[in-house]
Amino acid sequence: HMKIIYDPYADALSITFRKGKVKKTLEIAPEILLDIDSKSRPLYLEILGAKEKLGKSATEEISMRNLIFNKNRSKTFIPV
Repeated sequence: HMKIIYDPYADALSITFRKGKVKKTLEIAPEILLDIDSKSRPLYLEILGAKEKLGKSATEEISMRNLIFNKNRSKTFIPV
């Protein structure tokens, strides 16, 4: 399952396409990193400086959609 997480403290958006062993990390644009496996399949994408690239409202919406609070108020991220 694809999972999208925005970390407001690091201002980084992380997208997991699939789990696997990273063979190589490619910088596909400034501050946009793509991890690929040995068959060149995308595993993870990280966007640093996400607010600047995607806009503040987009990053806030991603945060709210992916963050739920359980009964003890700890943060739990859910897949998209």
